Amino acid sequence: MRILLMAYGVYAAAAALLLLHVGGVVAVAGTCGTAAAACCFWAGRRTTIAVHAAMIPAQFVFSIPSNVPLVGLALSAAIVVAARPAFPRLRPRIRKLVVTAHVGLSVGWLGLATAMTVLAATALVTSDPSLRPPVYRMMHVFDLVVVVPSVVLALLTGVVLALCTPWGLVRHWWVLTKFVLSLAIPAVAGFQHLWISALIERAAAAPGELGVRLLVCFVAYDVTLWTATALSVFKPGGRTPWAR
Repeated sequence: MRILLMAYGVYAAAAALLLLHVGGVVAVAGTCGTAAAACCFWAGRRTTIAVHAAMIPAQFVFSIPSNVPLVGLALSAAIVVAARPAFPRLRPRIRKLVVTAHVGLSVGWLGLATAMTVLAATALVTSDPSLRPPVYRMMHVFDLVVVVPSVVLALLTGVVLALCTPWGLVRHWWVLTKFVLSLAIPAVAGFQHLWISALIERAAAAPGELGVRLLVCFVAYDVTLWTATALSVFKPGGRTPWAR
């Protein structure tokens, strides 16, 4: 794990320079958060796990102005998995509240992805060019105001349930696979934000290959989220070699 922490330290130094160059509140916050996570090299195991688990969804937010934090997201996820985290169990009532929040947010995430797929398809196939600009603007606002907070909260509640229940984060294949799938969407979303912005700038012009790419992206989100839902229901695969 120390090698991963050293790699994160190198990344943090480079990311600080790049994000500050981008500018903006989110970029500054991303720089501060990344620097704080890098300091975990000297912290205890539980502190390191908690900080990097929190940085996974945070770096997704930081990736909105720049794709640089996506590298940190992958490194933070690798650090959490390599640490084989184990935390105190949640009390039954608190666990039910977290499960309720996670299920609701996850279902909402799936519904949001489906809605964005419909909007992307509408803008791509419409015969009315004047319809495209408002649709892509709606997708942009919808993405930042609703989708991003839902994804962050779904990831946070999922990580809490994994760390603070007997399932664990790396003990069972279905949990680990679901975790990886959940991270794959924010990783791609860093590029998807840029595609939507580029399509807005095209105004009423035909979306072309970029519009097709955006639609395929959201269809892939739908498939990934349905797969994660099936994993939660059927729980296949048994225990991993890292189960304790």
